[in-house]
Amino acid sequence: MFARLYGLSEQDTLAMTAQMTFAWVAQNQEGEMLGALGLRPSPAHGSEVMGGAFAGSEQRQAATTLIQAALAVQPRLYAYAEVQFLPAEALNVAGLAPVSAYTRMVGPLPIVLPNVPNGCTLVRWSEAELEDRLAAQRTYSDRIVHIHVTAEDVELGLNDTDDALSRIAYDASGKAAGVCRASLDGETLGLGTPGVRPDVRGTELRQALLLSVGQAARAMGATQIISEGWGDTNSEQAKDESLGLITEETTVIYASAGIPEAGC
Repeated sequence: MFARLYGLSEQDTLAMTAQMTFAWVAQNQEGEMLGALGLRPSPAHGSEVMGGAFAGSEQRQAATTLIQAALAVQPRLYAYAEVQFLPAEALNVAGLAPVSAYTRMVGPLPIVLPNVPNGCTLVRWSEAELEDRLAAQRTYSDRIVHIHVTAEDVELGLNDTDDALSRIAYDASGKAAGVCRASLDGETLGLGTPGVRPDVRGTELRQALLLSVGQAARAMGATQIISEGWGDTNSEQAKDESLGLITEETTVIYASAGIPEAGC
């Protein structure tokens, strides 16, 4: 059902469905399938809602019913307000409210030089030990929509990461403090917005990671950047805008009571 909903093969959805702890399907009185919904555990925010309802006249009611069923077993959950799966109206009716967003920002590659905080160092992802890569990737774990990270997720040679281009940050004591994973497609640098430990947020480290990756990409011929963010704060987005990036796409993230907004 999830493969049909997302327009993927069963093989392509196996990893996602294997992470689900609960799942439901919705059908009408004629027995027609209206949608499917599953819950994937989050490190800090209950569970992420996966799936939704097929587009059509019964979508809103089916989506609302599925969300309400999920809330009965997991009162702390969040979901992307995607019109093709979970329209915002259905999430509102189920009692969820906006707390954050997925953003896609684009623009020319910034030419600003990185200002690395005193005591911190940035090195290639490929040069870091596995335990450091894992610790760095987990700096996102308290942020909404970020999921549990395993050693497999930070192995070298993954298709979606250029290990020589990506960067890991260390603090003065040699502990992993942040990460920015990236890849290059022609002249376009693609990256997920940097993650840094909670105790160094608000410093220049996050932007230094982004700019350091940008410098390396420019040396490889990049001229443009696509930056994707999940759960970034308003001030973090403003920092990215100050580098000349503009928001091209936004998907609002809704959550149940008890899950805080991303904040400033």
